[in-house]
Amino acid sequence: MIFGKKDSSNDNSQSSQSDDESIALIKSAFESNVSLFKLLSTIRTRRVGMGYQIESGQEESFDWSSNKPNTQREGPLNYVSEETPHSLSEAEEALLVWAATGVNGMVLGDLPVEGGLSRLLSFKGRTSPSSSNDGSVEMFIVNDNGVSLYRPTVNKPTFQEISNEDDYAKILNWYRNDTIKIMDHRPDVSWPANPEGTKTVNAMGPAQYNLNRPGTTWLLPVGDVGVEWFNQLLTSYEFSGFYLMDPDTNEPAGCQEWIRPGFLEVGFPIPAFDELALMLHAGQVGAIVQNIRLASEAMGLGAWMTGSYADDLVLGAYPEIAKGLGFSFLSREGTLNPATTTTCQGLDGIKDAVMVPSKKFPKAEDAVRYVANLSTTQAAVYNADKDGNDGGSMPYQKDVMESILETPRTYVSDWVLEAAVKTVEYIVNKYGCAPAFINPVRAKISVQVHHVDVGFYEKYNVQNNGLPYGITETIQNHFDAWH
Repeated sequence: MIFGKKDSSNDNSQSSQSDDESIALIKSAFESNVSLFKLLSTIRTRRVGMGYQIESGQEESFDWSSNKPNTQREGPLNYVSEETPHSLSEAEEALLVWAATGVNGMVLGDLPVEGGLSRLLSFKGRTSPSSSNDGSVEMFIVNDNGVSLYRPTVNKPTFQEISNEDDYAKILNWYRNDTIKIMDHRPDVSWPANPEGTKTVNAMGPAQYNLNRPGTTWLLPVGDVGVEWFNQLLTSYEFSGFYLMDPDTNEPAGCQEWIRPGFLEVGFPIPAFDELALMLHAGQVGAIVQNIRLASEAMGLGAWMTGSYADDLVLGAYPEIAKGLGFSFLSREGTLNPATTTTCQGLDGIKDAVMVPSKKFPKAEDAVRYVANLSTTQAAVYNADKDGNDGGSMPYQKDVMESILETPRTYVSDWVLEAAVKTVEYIVNKYGCAPAFINPVRAKISVQVHHVDVGFYEKYNVQNNGLPYGITETIQNHFDAWH
């Protein structure tokens, strides 16, 4: 018996549900009584979805891979799904992306003014945390309809965006109205032709055979590591007393005149600083990925985290191999690129990375001042009406807000801006760009979500209480509940 079997006569599930039905499903997801701890007890990586093949030895090709044939060698887990691929519904995807990076209200801003409040870049809260609430990681949605960027917007955040049943429609509206269409087909991320020889070289990694397959939703967090880097530079100079140091000479990286007590006091090698920015990015992505996995578990969907692929290839660094998402890259060679890293400049006009040089930030001062000003352009507390708290624009009481606005340390010091610009100019002159030792854009960790093909688990896994091991009642009943 195949549990959770769908009606294969209706594969276009994105358009098969009415608004009322979609909102009812969102309501059900919010008001179910399954606890977080129950979800943690059953959460598993279920890699086999409807329409998948596992080491079948059968050749396949898809339009998105430029029709390149690919064959996974036959092995002991030989399996070809008998199920027709079934796309996630609009309600399912809306819930997943909201759980990943959705708007959920206003952050508390409970940072000391004398300890970094000026580097809190936004007061718009998200379901996942980020360094200085910079929101530098955004979600690309890849499905059978193409590729879209999810960018939910709120003109004036409330303290809690989803607080009662009347708010459930917001999740559907953000998904419908606040996504930017990037392409109308799945991205070409390369399947290799099987060459003559003993190995098939696959830049996407051996585990990626079922990635980007029809019927699946590939949720790809793409991070602007540059904004993390520049904001951390300003924070370090303003509050920590650390300055960037040339790893070859152990001398200050262009900021000598500010090295004195009370200003810049301790050197920090540039490569180690770059790694710190990458770690901040990775922490944000980790939270996003876990949110997707938990949401999928609650809904009875399969979700598998993956990261063994070449993310620069996915972004578009090697168009001669695979077109990817079409991001632009800066060419650096020889001594200008000591880490031999690709240098992504972003997706022009849609997701421009904060890096120098680029079309949006040709000079060091352009990027430094842009990031320094994000707090005053994005954080409601800084541009709110001083005459009073209107109940929906700031987390602070009126007198507290006025005191914050009148405190000089609420804003980036002029000397910090000057020192940061000189540092960035030094790095660009020596290495060709800033950041220099890391790729300014990363998309290394992602999650693919699908409807589980229970048949695979029935065939190969041991039984547990009448079900294949790892198949929960939520998965068993998914189609009855959601479709």
